[in-house]
Amino acid sequence: MTVIVESKRMKVTKALRSFIEKQTRKIVKLNKNAKNVRVHLETIEKKSNDPLSNVVTFLVEIPGRNIVIKKHAVNMYDAIVAATESAARQLRKRYEKRKTVQRHRRNEVLDVLEVEAVEPIM
Repeated sequence: MTVIVESKRMKVTKALRSFIEKQTRKIVKLNKNAKNVRVHLETIEKKSNDPLSNVVTFLVEIPGRNIVIKKHAVNMYDAIVAATESAARQLRKRYEKRKTVQRHRRNEVLDVLEVEAVEPIM
C-alpha cells in the first residue's frame, strides 16, 4: 500500500507524515485490498467566525468504489484522527454489508437444496 501526502498552503513535517502513516495502518488492518491512500492537507486562513480552519481529505482506493472523507478541525492532528476513524467506520460497514449478502445467498441455496431433498421425485 502506498500513502501519498499532499498539502496546500503548508509544509508537511516528518512528524506529521509519520503520524499520517501510523493512522493509515489502521485502515490497512481493516482492508488488505487497499491499494493507495491519498491524504490532502489544507490550512485555510483563520477567520473570526470559522475556528475549523484545517481540512483533511482522505481518499482510500479499494477495488469497487473509492472512499472519500473530508474533515475539518481546529488542529491538523485532530482532523487526521477524525478522517481516519470515519474511513475505518465506512470500511467496516462495507465489510459487514458484504458478509451479510454472502450469508443470505448461502441460506437461500441451502433452502433450495432442502426443498429439493424433501419433495418426492416422480
